[in-house]
Amino acid sequence: MDPLERYLDQVCRSIGGPRPLRDHVRQELREHLHDAAARHRAAGLSEEAAVAQALAEFGRPEQVRSELEATHGHRAMAVVIDTALRWKESTMRAKWLWATGAHLGLAVVIALEALFLTFLVMFIVPKFKKLMADGIIDPAVLDEQGAMWMPHFLGNLAAVTGNYTTHLVLGAAVLWGLFEWRVKSENKSLMRLTVMGGAAVKLLAVIVIATGSMVVSFCLAMPAMGPMARPFAAEQVATIDTSVAAVEPAVAKQDWTAATEQADRASAALARLTVGPALASLTGREPPTADELRTQTRSAQDHLRAVRQAVAEKDAGRATAALAEFRTAFAPVREAASRSGK
Repeated sequence: MDPLERYLDQVCRSIGGPRPLRDHVRQELREHLHDAAARHRAAGLSEEAAVAQALAEFGRPEQVRSELEATHGHRAMAVVIDTALRWKESTMRAKWLWATGAHLGLAVVIALEALFLTFLVMFIVPKFKKLMADGIIDPAVLDEQGAMWMPHFLGNLAAVTGNYTTHLVLGAAVLWGLFEWRVKSENKSLMRLTVMGGAAVKLLAVIVIATGSMVVSFCLAMPAMGPMARPFAAEQVATIDTSVAAVEPAVAKQDWTAATEQADRASAALARLTVGPALASLTGREPPTADELRTQTRSAQDHLRAVRQAVAEKDAGRATAALAEFRTAFAPVREAASRSGK
């Protein structure tokens, strides 16, 4: 090891205080020794002799260390105090970071909950009310199940948010301003987090109850749609059969106007049959399933489209062939409708 560095190790070995202070003292001593050695080299001494002369002039390591200890101190209490201050500083910084993160996180949660609640009240609840007004959600079913409070809750929520949103926002802002102005407690940050957390929990409870009210009400009232949809589906099947039966004689007579009207009527009824739960209402415990009926209906639509195209082109042979293919494709739907009506 370099004699100069070994000398510095012996001098700085037991100097107390934080490490940055010890490094600073060591660097200052090194610079002074380098300056002294440089002067001796300029006087004609060799490198090793110049360093040895500079070290001798500084004095024994024990003597230099004593002088430094008298200046900087080496008692344990100084080290403990310095360590405690640095720990407190890092702890306060970490506490500030965690508290800031918690405040921002809660603020984001409250903002998202408020936005979702606004969307719920402005867009979803009105559609739910329309479903009730249209009879798709039967209030009588909800009353029987003891769930009538759910639509009432949604109505009250819409009324409160629609009429008192401005008052609620202004009231919350005033209370928040008073809190920040009047409260000077050292636990102010925890109090603020408690209030924000409580607000987030309350908004979440309102969202859960509102969403659950719509889902539960819809699920309870949906079974009534089966009996409602079956007569509608059977009516569309009867309309399709009647119209298709009228197309063939019209084609035979080459009455293309009548054939076009009847084909269009059958096509419109077939389109209505594919919307909503109509097809599913024709299924039962035995095949065909709803997916199979949809497949057959799509095939029947393709053949009926071919019938309309042939009628438009006044091609009787192609129209008759397409009608036969349509009857074959539509037969499972017709049979399902006849079974559901029994």
